[in-house]
Amino acid sequence: MNASSKNSSSWEECFHPNGWKYLYHPELHAISGSNHPKVNNSTYPKALDSTFDVLLDQDGEVKLIVDHHQRYAASTLKEVQDIREEMDKRRVAYWKFMCDFPAHRPLQDCGAVGGAHSSANSKCDAFHSAKQVLNFFQMDLLRRRSDSEAPFTLEQCTELLTYLNAYEEPDITFTTFPGIPSQISAFTALISWILWTGVKHKIRHNYGGYMMGETEQLQHQPSCTVTCTNILFQFVSSTLLFGAPRSHYERISTALSTMELQDRTDSWTAFLARYDQELTVSNLGSTVLLSSSSAFLAVPGIDNFTRIVTLISIILTLGSVMTGLYLQWQTGKVRFKDIDVNKRALALVFSIPFAALVWSIILFTASVIMYSVLGTLNSPATFGSATWIPTLTVSCVFAVIVGAVVFIFRIVRYKHSRNPEALLGV
Repeated sequence: MNASSKNSSSWEECFHPNGWKYLYHPELHAISGSNHPKVNNSTYPKALDSTFDVLLDQDGEVKLIVDHHQRYAASTLKEVQDIREEMDKRRVAYWKFMCDFPAHRPLQDCGAVGGAHSSANSKCDAFHSAKQVLNFFQMDLLRRRSDSEAPFTLEQCTELLTYLNAYEEPDITFTTFPGIPSQISAFTALISWILWTGVKHKIRHNYGGYMMGETEQLQHQPSCTVTCTNILFQFVSSTLLFGAPRSHYERISTALSTMELQDRTDSWTAFLARYDQELTVSNLGSTVLLSSSSAFLAVPGIDNFTRIVTLISIILTLGSVMTGLYLQWQTGKVRFKDIDVNKRALALVFSIPFAALVWSIILFTASVIMYSVLGTLNSPATFGSATWIPTLTVSCVFAVIVGAVVFIFRIVRYKHSRNPEALLGV
C-alpha cells in the first residue's frame, strides 16, 4: 500500500465537546482519529474542492467522503454525487459525521467556499432547519399528544427552542484561553444532533412514503412471518404470563427506538421510571398477599392439599417480590445504550413479577375454595354445602367477569392492530 505519513505539523488538533480529540489536515481536508495519521495517496480522491472533507481510517484508507455543500456523506465520491436515490441515508451519514467531528469546520463555514467565516451575526441554514424541525415536532405533539411519533418530548422541544431562540453567536475576534471548550463546536454538535435525529425519524417512519388510508407500518414492514420465536413468545405470553410481555414489548420497542433516534437515554429512563412505579405496586400487592397467606396457614387443622397449594402461592409471592426488587436495583444501573438486546427476552423478564403475583393470587383463591370444600382435619365433617356453594359461586362469577374483561381487551387490541382506519383515527 502506498501510504505516507504527512508532517505532523500539517495536522491540527481538534477537540470534540465530549472531550476527545481528532486530527484535521486543512490542506487535504482530511480527518483522522489516529495519533499517527496516514494518507494512502493511491486511493485518496483527487481534485476535491474546499467544500469536501475526507474521513480516514487507521490505515489511511478513505472511510467517508463528505460534501458540505449538499450535506451528503458516503463511502465513495460517486455515491456522494449521485442525487437520484438514498438521499436520506446520505444525509444521516452527513449529520452523524458532523456530530462526531464538529470542531474543525463550524456550520457557519460549511457552505462557504474556502471555509471563510460568515459574519458574526448570521446563522447558517442548518440553524434555521433545526428550529423548523423542532417546531414541526412541537406542533405535532401539541396536536396529537400521546399519538405523536415525534422523537422528542414536548418538554424537550420547548427547552431546545427556548435555547436556540435566545442563542447568541460568540465574538470570533475574541481568543479564549487554551484548553477552554469551544462554544462554536458545541453549537455545531447540537444542531447536527437535532438534524441527525430528524432525518433518522423520517426514514424510520417512512414519512411521505405512503398514501392516505395506508399505514406506515404496512408500507415499510413485510407481512408477518410466522417463526418459532414468535410462536413461542406469543404462547408463553398468552398462557403463562397473562399477556404482560406483549405490553412490555411494545413499550420497550418504542423506548429503544426513540433512544436510537436521539442517541441518548431519555426515553429509556422515562420507561424505567414508569416500570419502577409498576414494580412498586406489584411489590405492595405481594406484601399484602404474603400476609394473608401466612395468616391462612395459621388456621388450625387445615388439610394437607390446601396447605400445599397455599405454600406454593407463598413461594410465588416471594419470587415476585425478589424478582421485582432485583429488577428495580439492576435496571437503574443499566442504560441499554449501544447494546444489542433481545427485546422479546427483555419483555419476558420484565413480566415475571406481575405474572408471579397473578399466579399466586389464583393459587391462594384456589386454596380458599378447597378449604371451604374439604374443611379441617380436626373435624370429621366438612363445612357443608352452605359454605362451599356460596364461595365457589362468587369465585366463578368473578372468574367469568375477569375472563370477559380480558377477552374484550384482546379483541380491541387485535382490531386496533389490524384495522388501518383505526390507526389513522378515521
